[in-house]
Amino acid sequence: MIRQPSSMSRLYAWHRAALANPATPRSENEIHCGWYKMRHVKGGPWVAASVFVERETDPDTGELVADEVLVMEIEGIRQDNPCQRWTYLKPISKAAYDHLVDYRLRDSRMLDTRTPIDLSEIPTLPQGAY
Repeated sequence: MIRQPSSMSRLYAWHRAALANPATPRSENEIHCGWYKMRHVKGGPWVAASVFVERETDPDTGELVADEVLVMEIEGIRQDNPCQRWTYLKPISKAAYDHLVDYRLRDSRMLDTRTPIDLSEIPTLPQGAY
């Protein structure tokens, strides 16, 4: 039996649906590929998170050599138990994900992700201004 890798369309189908309709049902036990944001603490800055598939394929046939594995990264750090964080993730577009990663690097207040911040106390530069 030939084991074909899952298509990107299938892997990201739930994410597309959740972006189109935030009321899309979510199961605690079923993690989906996509780009997300979350907060470590109430009032803390948003941090970037992503879920993607790692897979190994045969270079000649394109068949899967091993099972596909879902991987979650938060702030670029691989998570040991993605199920613990899954329900805290809010779906965002890839462009919003990239912007969040970039914005955190430009605003030093956003680097301490475990401390609540009040952005109304100190004005933030307009988006796109450096």
